[in-house]
Amino acid sequence: MNYGLPPRRYPIKQVNIQNLKNYLKDRGWEEEPFGRAEVLKFTSPHPIQENKYLEVLIPSKRDLVDYIRVVEIAVDCISAFEERDFEDVLSQILIFGDLLKVQISTPKTKIGSIPINQGISLYESAYDLLVYSACAELNPQKSFLRKFKEAMESVETYRIGQSQYGSFVANIHCKLERPETSQTDLEGNVISPPFGRKTVLRVLRGIRNVEESIREDSPDPIVDNYLEGLNANMCDTLVDVIRIGLGNDLNISANLEPMWSIPSDIYTDISLRPSAEGYLVEASEILKEETPKEKRELIGYVFQLRKKPMEKEKIIRILAFDEEEEAIPVTIKPDDASYQLAIDAHKASKMIRVTGILEKKGRTWYLNNPEGIELINDDYG
Repeated sequence: MNYGLPPRRYPIKQVNIQNLKNYLKDRGWEEEPFGRAEVLKFTSPHPIQENKYLEVLIPSKRDLVDYIRVVEIAVDCISAFEERDFEDVLSQILIFGDLLKVQISTPKTKIGSIPINQGISLYESAYDLLVYSACAELNPQKSFLRKFKEAMESVETYRIGQSQYGSFVANIHCKLERPETSQTDLEGNVISPPFGRKTVLRVLRGIRNVEESIREDSPDPIVDNYLEGLNANMCDTLVDVIRIGLGNDLNISANLEPMWSIPSDIYTDISLRPSAEGYLVEASEILKEETPKEKRELIGYVFQLRKKPMEKEKIIRILAFDEEEEAIPVTIKPDDASYQLAIDAHKASKMIRVTGILEKKGRTWYLNNPEGIELINDDYG
């Protein structure tokens, strides 16, 4: 009962009857006959008391006069049965997919908000964590020099949900395509889950490996399991998330769509402790050291030149373009002749070509051991 309080402002109107039915059936609710044609009855997959099951009524058509109220009551009942927040249940009815949650509890987040710089950093880190997880699903390397275009396109279909009071929760809805057929083939073998589900599972497995590293007082569990867990880039992003927590434990959890079975080694509610930072940093360094370094040719425009009067070191920054036409700012420390050539290129608004070892430290790209800097007289000559 609302006791005179204003109604909750949720997008109940957007709930599609078929999506609501799918949600219940996917989770084992049974549809049973009911005396009114305009209402459907579902019973819970297991009893709430001895031989007593929970019953939920949902509309059978949208033009029901009290459609919104009936749906709201149904979602309330489902959330109570599942012991989950109303918002989480509603969001997974509206969006078919997995829900990944990163919960930060600090003195500043108790009212459900977070300082803007930390909030931006949190979502950037969550995005990077998922993108580099997707990269590893495409090619399980120890470290990545750049994000794969296909991985970014996959994660860009995800959605950010609302936070919650009492702490700041980054809700990431990992959208999946609902399969049209059963998830087993004619021989009864389970069909491989979709790419997005694998991306989320890698994150969860990797964080479990972090817990093992803490218990064993060694980065080995992280390093040894990079094929199915964290790569160096994912370690770096988790370090960023830990630092946002300001010395407090963070909670990372997932509500996974039951359309695909959950592997036995997956835990969907994990704490990420501040003490994990050292192991993540060490694991990242080891994985990067074990990654073969390759020379990269970059083409780009010089947009910054810097030379301090009392120092010999010179720095140029170029806006470079990789094979997938993604623009990245890269810092280079050239010799005197190359620095002069960069000045000429900047004055003439010409592109330069340079080869070196491209590496990323934090969020900054560096081209080490640069060689062969040359001026390009046409766009891509």
